Amino acid sequence: VVIITGASQGLGFEIAKSFAKLGSNLAICARNRFLLKKSLDKLKTYTESGQKIFAFKADVTSQREVFVFVKKIIKKFNKIDILINNAGILGPKGKMEELNWKQWIRTTEINLFGSVLMCRAVLPHFKKAKKGKIIQISGGGATNPKPMFTGYCASKAAIVRFVETLALEVKNYNIQVNSVAPGPLNTNMLNE
Repeated sequence: VVIITGASQGLGFEIAKSFAKLGSNLAICARNRFLLKKSLDKLKTYTESGQKIFAFKADVTSQREVFVFVKKIIKKFNKIDILINNAGILGPKGKMEELNWKQWIRTTEINLFGSVLMCRAVLPHFKKAKKGKIIQISGGGATNPKPMFTGYCASKAAIVRFVETLALEVKNYNIQVNSVAPGPLNTNMLNE
């Protein structure tokens, strides 16, 4: 059972498609109900008989929505094996002093707090099972400074340090936590 956040398009959808082709049961979420439904319909074409895909409209920055999502996954599948924190945005671009502050904060809420919330929600289940995997999509902002992208870079650098710290915190529970920076991808985010 694989959870993939931000799975309605781009990298999230491609990750979900790969796991569907491998025979995994999926739990996907995104903020946009229309795009999520479209993604669900496409993903079903890659599944075999007996495979299940659960799609749930959720904003990863909402503690209530995140915990309801995970509770519904446990009810439907009885377990979670992998969490892939993919949901993320580029945020505002431009000179730091001229950026829209609310958009800057929203970037941090989605890229950092959203991933942390998802981890908080699945960790009790992983600890009980004495196993689990968390894969965090980090992005180039975590590895190199990118002028005019301060919100994105700050949030991605912070999530990588969080992942490194969490990995050490949960290693005795056989929970593996890693971040992956896939590099530039031909997605809407790159176009933006």
